[in-house]
Amino acid sequence: MAALEASVAKAQASRGEGGDTEVHEMPKKKTAARKTAKTPAKKTTKKAAAKPGRSA
Repeated sequence: MAALEASVAKAQASRGEGGDTEVHEMPKKKTAARKTAKTPAKKTTKKAAAKPGRSA
């Protein structure tokens, strides 16, 4: 386990990641006010035209 911790510390040091890092909160995105009045989708009652069949 100590070898793993030493390897991790070595890798972090090579990437420039020190132990003294600061974590900042991400700013929250502002969402635009949305209107909730939605119109329902229109339903069509027309049937598709019959396709001519193949004749052999």
